[in-house]
Amino acid sequence: MINVGLIGYGRYGKKYYKNLSINKNFNLIKILRKSKTKKNSLFTNNKNEFFKINNIDLYIIASPTNTHYSYLKYALNKKKHIIIEKPLVSKFNEFNKIKQKISRYKKIILINHTDLYVEAFLNLKRKIKEIGKIKIVKLDYGKIDPYKFRNIKNRYELPHFEWLPHPLAIVIDLFKDQNFKIKIFEKRKNIKNKLIQNLKTTLFGKNIKIEIDFSNDYKNKKRNLEIVGSTGSLIYKGYNEKKCFIRVNKKTRYLKAQEIDPIKNLLINFQLKLKMKKLSDDKKLILSSTKYLFEISNSLNI
Repeated sequence: MINVGLIGYGRYGKKYYKNLSINKNFNLIKILRKSKTKKNSLFTNNKNEFFKINNIDLYIIASPTNTHYSYLKYALNKKKHIIIEKPLVSKFNEFNKIKQKISRYKKIILINHTDLYVEAFLNLKRKIKEIGKIKIVKLDYGKIDPYKFRNIKNRYELPHFEWLPHPLAIVIDLFKDQNFKIKIFEKRKNIKNKLIQNLKTTLFGKNIKIEIDFSNDYKNKKRNLEIVGSTGSLIYKGYNEKKCFIRVNKKTRYLKAQEIDPIKNLLINFQLKLKMKKLSDDKKLILSSTKYLFEISNSLNI
């Protein structure tokens, strides 16, 4: 049984609560939230009280991004396993302060890069060897989340903090040994264009060209991936079952892309890592994706 302390009870906190409640391998000990529910002892709004609980094995941080650093420091000092929503932290200096500690950490740390745990991507990974040597990877991501960004100042953070972690995580997960260089192409005429611009990022690995187009166009939700190999290609668009397929020798085979809650798969992944004692294999992905995110963020100078 894995004892869990959940931090945050907003949109994603409730999703974790739901999945933890139906998984018999997890025992939710306490939820830290802004406002305490008086009639329910499961909740507390006292941070010191929450982190004094000694029998917690796993902290899940699902609070707003600007609070991640504070809670992450507590969790790291307590030397517990950690699952945290993306992005890892909201400021470059915060990342610099903890990256060495994370690289040496003797516990499991996972960022919920949602795309890595959806059925479409998991099925695509199983087929990647069928398309030969990878030549080009194209990712097209973006859209403002109206639930999360309610004022124009917060929208300036888009798209790099909201959408860019997803395609970066995919690229690093698929090509762990690649060394990437980042090139930014930006078109903006005035402040207003910051809300509608498309920003193109090109990464050059070892004989693989990776193009990431990401935008904060509030009208169109984009979540597309195409991998072109020497003998065929793999494509999915928005995790739509009818648009997730492999094409080899001009023949198309559709892949299963069921809409299963990725948090369910994330928790299963955590259990497997714990069972197999894989305590360090995600740290490179976490550190690399966060580093690239801030490099691009700093380049945009928004």
